[in-house]
Amino acid sequence: MKRKTFLCAIILLMILALSVGCQANDPEPNDPYSVGFIKAAESTDGYATVYVPSDREAKVLLLADPQLDPTQKYSIVGSYNELTLVFLNKFLDAAEPDLVIIAGDLTMTGLLNNWSYFCKIADIFETKKIPWSFVFGNHDCEKEYVSGLVEINSSSFQMTKPNLIKAVQEKYQYCLIYSGDCEDGYGNHVVNVRNTKGKLLNTFCNLDCTYDEDGYSHIITKMQTAYYAATIESLCEQEGRTVPSIVVTHVALPQTFIGYKEAKEGKEGSLYYYGELLEGDYSKYADQSPFFDTMLRLGSTKAVFFGHHHSNDASVEYRGIRLSFIPHSGMSHEYRTDHSKDYSVFGGWEKDTVFDFSMVDEYGDHRGGVMINVNQDATYTFSNLRAADAISDYSEWAVSYDAVAQKIAEERGGQYVVRGKK
Repeated sequence: MKRKTFLCAIILLMILALSVGCQANDPEPNDPYSVGFIKAAESTDGYATVYVPSDREAKVLLLADPQLDPTQKYSIVGSYNELTLVFLNKFLDAAEPDLVIIAGDLTMTGLLNNWSYFCKIADIFETKKIPWSFVFGNHDCEKEYVSGLVEINSSSFQMTKPNLIKAVQEKYQYCLIYSGDCEDGYGNHVVNVRNTKGKLLNTFCNLDCTYDEDGYSHIITKMQTAYYAATIESLCEQEGRTVPSIVVTHVALPQTFIGYKEAKEGKEGSLYYYGELLEGDYSKYADQSPFFDTMLRLGSTKAVFFGHHHSNDASVEYRGIRLSFIPHSGMSHEYRTDHSKDYSVFGGWEKDTVFDFSMVDEYGDHRGGVMINVNQDATYTFSNLRAADAISDYSEWAVSYDAVAQKIAEERGGQYVVRGKK
């Protein structure tokens, strides 16, 4: 018995010695960073960063235009804020992303305070503990409705971008937005994706929709371009290589419309990948911004994503850069429907307004987002993720355009409804 006890003691001492030896020879863990995120204000390099395990790809989900609207004016075509919140909850559960970036227009509150409606979306991410960020669209903080006097408990007018960012940073742990060093936009910022070894897998450069004297801008401004260039150049110097990057903004680059047209015409240098371009054409603004040429010069960004035009979900390549619409990610606004007269805040929809469902009848409901899979070798792939495919019970609660059109016909008359081919 004593002999056995002695042998057990020797074995135990040998195990302890080997353990101490391993610790001495390997003082640094293989993966020095924990899975999670760090905000820009707390980081050593000044950027927000999401860390993913070093043995799998990172999943980054892009959304666009949830557009919560206190008037719910598009309820006549089946759109309600509550449906958008259900959509976001179920879509996030199905997608299981490591990071989410929303390409603007979280709200559209007009003369009412935007904060409480913004919180309805932010609360979802906080509850699910998903790191996320966003860029400002043309409706989030509209120039004609904002006031520096508006606080979170104000009822009228919208908070300014700086005040809203400050409120977000104070209340929401999982929101990564901050103000980058750029005079245009206030919400221009970077979110890096690294693995737990510290390797930079991709840089997401997020650029606001800005306003000028004519209204919201249809381009990335010169100052935003300078901010983008300085950021990319700094990261390349820091990493000792050309860093891979993706740009997320609200309004489609003018080159998108040029590339789509040329791809459909079979011209060299443009490729069509998928989806529809059903509205908008900003090609005339192509020469008013140096941004696209700056991307080409730096060679870092190979993909740009945007929303704004709800009906579009096309993806094209123009001069070596993918330009892609993010599918509409909500049910508060109209989607692939049209109307002959505009809604009046005080009078509502006029009785003789014609509601046209021909676009959604022909092209279908392809709401959803874009899923980007970032690999450990810093390459990535992406594709549209349709909510109808990702959410098992989608058809049970999503907008039924057949039912909506029938209701309008019954209440207003069949002559006020236009249907299309299916």
